[in-house]
Amino acid sequence: MSLIDFIQKIQRKPRYFRLQVLWLAVFICMFFIVSIWIVSLKHSLSDVAAEKDKGPLEKMKNEAPSLKKTLKASIGAFFEENLESREENIEQVSKEPREIKPAKLPLAK
Repeated sequence: MSLIDFIQKIQRKPRYFRLQVLWLAVFICMFFIVSIWIVSLKHSLSDVAAEKDKGPLEKMKNEAPSLKKTLKASIGAFFEENLESREENIEQVSKEPREIKPAKLPLAK
């Protein structure tokens, strides 16, 4: 018996029976979802417990070099962008003509 035959057989049954099958299927799916969630929660909690055993001082020592490098890189990039934009502005100003002609206003009709 194939899955399609089984579904057609259920479709021929009365409404109360189809609702029972529906709720049974929902219960089974939720059971699997919750069980997978519990298993993954146990694994993540064991990882957190292992990190707590290290102590906060060791965690800070491990994270500090990467934090310093990140801050230096971000601050350095910020100032480099400002210098580059200033140099571009200076080049643009030096290329423009010194004499500025007045703009003509449109005449009203």
